[in-house]
Amino acid sequence: MKSLKVLACAACLLGTVSGAGFAKDVQTIAGSMVVPNNVNVVSASKTNTRDFVEKQLNENPSKSSMANMMAKEFLQNLGTNFDVYQLQGSDKTGQKDAFLVAVDVKQIAQKVAKDKANDPMFVAAMAALDKGQIDPVTEQLMLNAINKQIPTTTTVVPLNDPKRYANLKTRSGELLIKPRTLTVENAEQVHPVAGTKYQTYAASSRLLYADGNVQTPLYANAAFVLKPGKPVLYVGVTTDVQRDYFKTIFDNAFKSIK
Repeated sequence: MKSLKVLACAACLLGTVSGAGFAKDVQTIAGSMVVPNNVNVVSASKTNTRDFVEKQLNENPSKSSMANMMAKEFLQNLGTNFDVYQLQGSDKTGQKDAFLVAVDVKQIAQKVAKDKANDPMFVAAMAALDKGQIDPVTEQLMLNAINKQIPTTTTVVPLNDPKRYANLKTRSGELLIKPRTLTVENAEQVHPVAGTKYQTYAASSRLLYADGNVQTPLYANAAFVLKPGKPVLYVGVTTDVQRDYFKTIFDNAFKSIK
């Protein structure tokens, strides 16, 4: 009887350990992706986010009617052309949180670049996105061009020009609009991801967002998934202290999209 109890306890323990290692499928705009079983994922399109934002737009409309119309059209496509996902997990140090943004690149490009609809380069790019495949020569040219723009050393990128607002000060003499910068550190080169259903390219970087004296260390992990007809750019963001926890989760999730 005692041995049966031991076996039962062992089975329970094994089940608990195995359960923690199980993975689950999560639906996104490009298809399903796999995340660990103990990571919860909630998409904005399946919450009341759309209704809340639309209400705010109606109650506090922008002075620009075009901006209001674009914002409402953007929200109408929430869950199809773009979505935002909150990831929540935990380990022995506590709860972990991250956000993942997904954007249908083809749809956005067609809306933003309507004036280039007949441009041969634009037409060729759209055809490649429809096909969901880039030939090896074009791929190498593309990667070389993109990676030349990625900093290989720690680089500070200004996000505004404080000199333009030098005359805007508080009563105490402080600048009303503080300098904002983004520091890029340990940036990965964009590279193809092996073993995926769709042609996929990925990169990641540590970031430091500074607004005046307030600094926020971040980590970003991105992937461009060339699903035929629906190419999607995914950008995952979390705090730098949670980087090690989410890096593997993001890497495996992007690789698993199908």
